[in-house]
This record gives sequence, structure tokens and C-alpha cells, in this order.
Amino acid sequence: MSDAHHHHDFASANQAFFDKHAHQADHRPKAAELAESVCKAVLEAYPFNKESTTVLDYACGTGIVARGLAPHCKSLLGVDISQGMVDEFNKGIQNHGIPIEQMRAVRADLKGEESELEGIRFDVVVCSLAYHHIVDVAAVTRTLAFFLKPGGSLIVVDFPTMDVAAVPQEVVHSIAHKGGISESAIKEAYDSAGLGDFHQVLFKGPETPMHPEDIFLAKGVKL
Repeated sequence: MSDAHHHHDFASANQAFFDKHAHQADHRPKAAELAESVCKAVLEAYPFNKESTTVLDYACGTGIVARGLAPHCKSLLGVDISQGMVDEFNKGIQNHGIPIEQMRAVRADLKGEESELEGIRFDVVVCSLAYHHIVDVAAVTRTLAFFLKPGGSLIVVDFPTMDVAAVPQEVVHSIAHKGGISESAIKEAYDSAGLGDFHQVLFKGPETPMHPEDIFLAKGVKL
């Protein structure tokens, strides 16, 4: 099986799964607590300025993390391959009274090309709890680095270890890194994307039936 075919299988599986379950995503056990712990770590990792900071939230899901970041930035654009998730994201910002010019989501499968996202570059790109679903994390990291302004930061939040035996069977087919993602793999991806000043920290989230308690936050700066 080729890498491209392998990647396509996971991308298709994720798109289908999240389209189907988008309306339930925010109601999973401890989803709100998990999002809150992620937001806290992200806000500690970067000096957000609500007057100037522009954010791209990649694999944004329903926007449960983005809504926590929105009060701290000038604008936030969510991107996801799942139309179901994008629809939930945009419905959620309407329900929370957030202006669409400040926060919205679009469906896109980004490649890192000038024609994408109207040529906009961002101060911060965030990807939260999605890397374990992605086969080629180095390629995605290069794509995300493309959308950063010089001096901008890529922040990736994910699991350093996972007990796949605890993950419900219907989800397993959409997880590419079933044991979690090592710090060395993330650092290698950041290095290959031309991101410097790398550092990684661990923090605790709520333990759930699907997720471990330990979470990492990796950060690097576009040189």
C-alpha cells in the first residue's frame, strides 16, 4: 500500500466519522473540561493580544477550543475537512453571539498553496488533539508552517501516549498513531518545517474513557 493511499484512507475515515458524529462531539464525556485544559495551556504558551493576534485553528472540529481562545484574539479562522464539524462550529458561534468577522470556519483540505485562505498568514496556528489522526505529521506541519507569518508560532496539542485498547472500536479506524506521538517525532516535524525555538511541555487533562490524562503542547516559531 502506498503512503498516499494510506494517507487517503485515514483522511476519508476521519472525514466520514466526524461528519457522522459532529452533532455529538461537544457532548462526549468531559469534552468541556478537556477543551478548557487545552485552552489554558495554549493561552499560557503564547502572548495573545485581543487587539492584534490572528489565529488559524486547523482541524478545528466544533470550535469548542476556538470559542475559549476567541476572547483573546482579534480574529480566528477554523479549518476542517469535515463539513459536519464546520457546520457545528459556525452554528456554535451564532449561538454564542460571536461576530462572524471575528470567528468562522471553512471546510478545506489545506496543501500549503498561495491560493488557499485568500493568501492570509497568521500569528498563531493551533492544532488541538488532531495529530494522532494524521498519518504524515511532518507533511502537515510543513503545511501549517506555510500559513504562519514570519515570527509566528505553531502550537500543537496532542497525546504523548495512548492506550488503544481503551478506545471505542468505532473510532480506532480513524486513529493513525494508536500509541500517541513521541516528542522526537514532533521535534523532527518542526525542524523539517523550518520552525525554530522548539519546546514541549506536558500538562494534565481530565481522564476520559477515550483519552489519556497526559497531554503535550509543542511550540515552534517560523524563522
